[in-house]
Amino acid sequence: MNGRDDEATDRMMDALLHGSPYERLRLSRGGLFKQPIPQKLRAQSALLFALAAVLPIMAAFPVDVRETLAAESVTSASPKVILLGLIGGAVVFVCGIGLATLAAARLRLEGRMTEERAHTLLSLEEVASLLGLGTGGIAILLTLGYVLLGHGGMEAVETYIRLVGRSPYAASGVDVSVAAVATSAFVGAVALYILAQAIHLQFRLRLDVPTA
Repeated sequence: MNGRDDEATDRMMDALLHGSPYERLRLSRGGLFKQPIPQKLRAQSALLFALAAVLPIMAAFPVDVRETLAAESVTSASPKVILLGLIGGAVVFVCGIGLATLAAARLRLEGRMTEERAHTLLSLEEVASLLGLGTGGIAILLTLGYVLLGHGGMEAVETYIRLVGRSPYAASGVDVSVAAVATSAFVGAVALYILAQAIHLQFRLRLDVPTA
């Protein structure tokens, strides 16, 4: 192992031996989402930035694919695929706010943190992480996949329609535009990133958690 790996291992062992009940439980629990809250918020921010990219990606569609959007422009279009992105983005953002709230609770309870409270916070954190990074993340990645399909040209789109029976670019019938979803995703991404950095700073200053 290199020096950075040794340092990370030393920090983990120190947290397991001398850390708060919360840190000991977080590091000893199994699961996919053991990362500190700031790292998870940055990942959710990245997902929302990716969702915001649907606008320029769709704006660069070939002309014949853009014509299937049934709108005067890409920005005003409301294809079915954008509803999937809207749902995924909403889940990611709401769960991100939930994680930030749990981080605030952890800061407030530090010094009075019991093992029972730590279990409760970590269980709620796991649910928020599973929904935000799991469910919401999958929805956003599927949205990007459907959007990128358009760059394969009408032949690729028509092949998909023959296989599935419907077009992802058909009008959704809901008054939610590509521009609205992309703009909201961008604003949400910036908000979650700022929260991640602020929580990271508070963890370092008040909890001495350098790996947050």
